[in-house]
Amino acid sequence: MNAVPSAVIAMTPRCVGRRKSQAKAVPTLLWIDDFAPGLAMYKAMFDPLGFRVLTASSGAEGVQLALSNHVDAVVTDYEMPEMNGEVVASAIKALKPGVPVLMFSGSTLISSRCRRVVDAICDKAGSRDELLAAIHRLLHKKRPPVLQPRVAAPASHRGHRTVA
Repeated sequence: MNAVPSAVIAMTPRCVGRRKSQAKAVPTLLWIDDFAPGLAMYKAMFDPLGFRVLTASSGAEGVQLALSNHVDAVVTDYEMPEMNGEVVASAIKALKPGVPVLMFSGSTLISSRCRRVVDAICDKAGSRDELLAAIHRLLHKKRPPVLQPRVAAPASHRGHRTVA
């Protein structure tokens, strides 16, 4: 009868533990929209696709959820009372610059200022596949935690500065 060495037995629990720790983390989406039935629908749609979905029915509630939870991406409507999507996106970017924000709206009146704040825009009239693709692009895009200016190239190979 072959005996199992005690060293192998001692290693077994650590091996099992390593497998558990290597499991992929579930990405968390924060969905902000003043239309409550829509929030329930998006949660029901994206939970089975491997996302954890937090929902907020106002901009202020969404910003609070972003502050108190780990969030991988934010999906927000544009036209909401009190705090529209542009204000929500600006607040989240100020508090958590590395978190991408997707503007998900049926509005054609999204301001150019808002377009500069958000990382992507997706039309509510589009397909679920387009929305899912936009979310995946944002989650897998490499982003610096804060915006930094580019390093200026030297004016010449000798490093002298010139005035233009």
